[in-house]
Amino acid sequence: MSISRNGAKVAASLIAVLLAAQATWAAPAKVDGKLAEGIRLHDAAREDPSNIDKAKVILGSLKDGSPLALGYYGSVVTLEANVASDNKKMLEALALLKEGTGYIDQAIKQSPELSDLRFIRLETGYEISVSSPMNRFKEMKTDIDWLTARTSQLDVSERGVLELYRGLYLAKAKKIDEALDAFDKCVEVSPASPEAAEAKKQIARYAE
Repeated sequence: MSISRNGAKVAASLIAVLLAAQATWAAPAKVDGKLAEGIRLHDAAREDPSNIDKAKVILGSLKDGSPLALGYYGSVVTLEANVASDNKKMLEALALLKEGTGYIDQAIKQSPELSDLRFIRLETGYEISVSSPMNRFKEMKTDIDWLTARTSQLDVSERGVLELYRGLYLAKAKKIDEALDAFDKCVEVSPASPEAAEAKKQIARYAE
């Protein structure tokens, strides 16, 4: 969301980073039933906002007893902020961003060892940081470090996501050589993934 730093003027729509439409959310293991349906609706809401309310109903009914549901609920609230921005309800949009990220942070405090929550915060943190007044790069760094320490436990898809976002974080920190190394690693570990395709675009951009 492009909201002015002084809060006086807000652009009309959420600024989508190139990877937003194709981002791969971590697929929670052994999730079924009602929570699985809530996550499915969350993912569908990224492309079709009509799914937001349905996702909120299901995830909201579970969030008090499940940190994973709480994290996804927070993510859905950040998607709701996009809709508010598109409708030029900018103060509401900013409030929803704060609410949604608060839920995600709360979920991680409740279940700090759940990697799915780390990926949720990593991805939403980047998108919010590059497109709104909220700066979530500190949280991104925390999650990058946490996931890096557990690389051996990640599958190739998750490693690709981690390396892509590591590169994006480093690029924003103006550590371009390190960012390029991370993008290269993303392509190496998960060559056929959407993340690798985005990493190649970033390599082309920064290698010029």
